[in-house]
Amino acid sequence: MSGLRSLSMGLVAAALGTGAVVLPAMAGSETTPSILAVNGPGIYQHSWSPSHATVVPGGSVDLSNPTAVPHGVEWVHGPGTPVCSGGVPVGTTSSASGTQWNGTCTFPAAGVYTFDCTVHGPAMSGTITVGPGEPTTGTSTPAGTPPPGQTGTGTGYTPPPQLPGPPPGGPGPQSLLAGPATASVRVLPVVRGRALSGSLDLSAAAAGSTLRLEVLAARTALAMGGARPVRVGHLQLTGLAAGPVRFRVRLSAAALRTLHLHGRLAVRLIATLSSPAGERLDISRAIRLRR
Repeated sequence: MSGLRSLSMGLVAAALGTGAVVLPAMAGSETTPSILAVNGPGIYQHSWSPSHATVVPGGSVDLSNPTAVPHGVEWVHGPGTPVCSGGVPVGTTSSASGTQWNGTCTFPAAGVYTFDCTVHGPAMSGTITVGPGEPTTGTSTPAGTPPPGQTGTGTGYTPPPQLPGPPPGGPGPQSLLAGPATASVRVLPVVRGRALSGSLDLSAAAAGSTLRLEVLAARTALAMGGARPVRVGHLQLTGLAAGPVRFRVRLSAAALRTLHLHGRLAVRLIATLSSPAGERLDISRAIRLRR
């Protein structure tokens, strides 16, 4: 009897030992981060959720758009171009987009990769950090969950787009401005001539940066059909110096016609500031233009 008991205990111990080896391998196979496109109640509220993920070199990220709104992926910054499966629409124009798609992108080289939506541009941006350590997803609030201090229901709240976080050990992208964004970015709501005017105050860390500006308007405001916002102005400035930077974004004929007929037009200015050190700052500002 004692020999049978010893044999049974040995089999249990062997089974437990085998489980201790298998379970970590199973857990490791479930660490591929997932990022999906989400849409808010407003026409400008589109984002990637979460907006950031971390993988090891050679790791992959699952990307998907489970919605009926077209989205695509444009890789705008990084040490190389990720290898994406055919299910991910990748390109540089809105034609590289689709609905109800999913796929996987693999990152062979270490570094920080930044991507925009091919339809909504910098207003819908995300980052992938490829480096040593365990794969993780960003800490942005999941869609449908109000952050602390705010109220809402699981079906009535969608978090706004989140900006990429600073690189490890870096001062953070906010340091590209000479002060807070509310004071450092100024836009004149009165259109003089054919352009929207404004300025940014850049810090010394932003010397040599590139500034990309886009002005978006709702199609309904322009008496057009469709749901996607329309780009009614764009401008890119390179090699900027620290200090005040003034800009004038020429508006499209459709925007000027609406201003002439109605005397006002609601737009959104998307400013993307990229430094030579790889830091990036996205600023979104709602403006009611008037003549």
